[in-house]
Amino acid sequence: MSDGRAPTRQVRTAVVGLGWAARSIWLPRLRAHPGFVVTAVVDPDPRAHSGADDGGVIRYADAGELRPEVAELAIVAVPNHLHAPVGSLLLERGISVFVEKPVCVNTGEADRLAAAERDGGALLLAGSAARHRADVRALAALVPSLGQIRHVDLAWVRARGVPDGDGWFTRRGLSGGGALVDLGWHLLDLLPPLVGAAGFREVVGTVSGDHVNDRTARAAWRAEDDEVGSAPPSDVEDTARGFLITDEGISVSLRAAWRSHEPLDATVVTVEGSGGTATLRCTFGFSPHRAGGSVLTVTRDGETTPVAVAEEAIGAEYGTQLDVIAAELGDPTTQGRAVGEARRTIGAIERLYASARPLPRAERPVPPDPRASALRAVVFDLDGVLVDSTEVMREAFRVAYAEAVGEGEAPFAEYNKHLGRYFPDIMRIMGLPLAMEEPFVRESYRLAHQVPMFEGVPELLAELRARGLRLAVATGKSGPRARSLLDLLGVLPLFDHVIGSDEVANPKPAPDIVELALDRLGVSPDEAVMVGDAVTDLASARGAGVRAVAALWGECEAAALLAARPDVALDSPAELLALCPPLRAPALEG
Repeated sequence: MSDGRAPTRQVRTAVVGLGWAARSIWLPRLRAHPGFVVTAVVDPDPRAHSGADDGGVIRYADAGELRPEVAELAIVAVPNHLHAPVGSLLLERGISVFVEKPVCVNTGEADRLAAAERDGGALLLAGSAARHRADVRALAALVPSLGQIRHVDLAWVRARGVPDGDGWFTRRGLSGGGALVDLGWHLLDLLPPLVGAAGFREVVGTVSGDHVNDRTARAAWRAEDDEVGSAPPSDVEDTARGFLITDEGISVSLRAAWRSHEPLDATVVTVEGSGGTATLRCTFGFSPHRAGGSVLTVTRDGETTPVAVAEEAIGAEYGTQLDVIAAELGDPTTQGRAVGEARRTIGAIERLYASARPLPRAERPVPPDPRASALRAVVFDLDGVLVDSTEVMREAFRVAYAEAVGEGEAPFAEYNKHLGRYFPDIMRIMGLPLAMEEPFVRESYRLAHQVPMFEGVPELLAELRARGLRLAVATGKSGPRARSLLDLLGVLPLFDHVIGSDEVANPKPAPDIVELALDRLGVSPDEAVMVGDAVTDLASARGAGVRAVAALWGECEAAALLAARPDVALDSPAELLALCPPLRAPALEG
């Protein structure tokens, strides 16, 4: 915590979201910390503002009302699915942001936060408070003495602790996942201070939900005021188990459980090295079902030695975290660090979910009953959905890299991970010069005649038009380039509108391009679907309130797409017809 010395100034701070975390964790500690002053609170519910201010604190109903002159830092404590949208909004406005875990619920949101941090010039701060616990810091101090690190074991298992949060915590669309996202993020966030920041070359895991809908398993310290039984059934896991291997070859086992048959909650972190093993046994969080205090030991050559750990009050780590936040706000090298760690963490979580739920064909999301559908329009992404442009893009990217950067292998595989975005945005994310755009576009036009349509796409488009549906394209390409390619392929007349990323204020994963397509098509969100082959497509669709359809027939990252939980996943273009019943009777022959 703070050492009690008067800071040179106080950070003007807003708290966005006035739920349990804000009331129980952030507001009390911000008010007690000499380095911060709460200047504003934000929540759309007027009842939430009761008791949230000490006088002189400005109340807002929407984060969009917050301005830098009111707050230079915002603590974002809203439901998970709003973390990235609210954080991005404030960062773009020049307000630094601390986002609770999970920082984002998919890698597309991580990219959006990175762009917002860069463009707004503010700082994104994040990180689990668990890494600031005294016992975790004592464990980290032991790691250099353990030799070459070989394995890390991370486990947080509750006896009874399924969170409620008015039901959103156990609904995938609002939380992003279950125990893996909630507890698992804390555990994975321990890896950088213990073994250094690293990606994962292998991720495998499994999840289960044996207890999550049992109301007696609810967390006793977090129950909200909803009536028992009022929350909808859960669609997330209560337990996740994983095994990961870092790029450096360190193996990591992970177990996160909201509910178990254990008598008490316990957290166990073990670091194994060539020179010894260190183990910390404690209980993270605020649960009353605690397994005693912290016990830290080191084992070498069969002898186990206890290591003294300073005692601290439950939740004291959040006070220490505020000390760190205050220091990071004054450190320009902080920019990009939090989103880099968040991207690695959510990437590992997405891959674990994909491994745990490979969704074989029979188990994939199925189209809704056409009789219950009022579908009138389809919005398509272009590359990887309608056309197979991979090889042409590869060659155009190679030439552009050689001209704008110079010698060396063009990182096309990394570029390919960001498809669906506008080319200049990808260049910013990858740290490549914007000068690559001109030769990339030039070569794309030159080689356009080599781009084929996927098998079955021309027939699909013709049949959809025959059924009376309106069609649009919403692409990461520029509008003129997309229309030129579709004209060359002879299918431009089949589309009512073709919209490029240069024709909207905010390209994918923002919803702008899909919203514009809906407006031009004259349909409401529930009357359309968006078909895409990238997580950014799905995010853009969901942001616009449109059903998200994953196209798996191209060279997409199927595991990442399925981990993003599309409403429907299709293996071939023809399967889309099951979603699109005729709006008019077919013309009679003869």
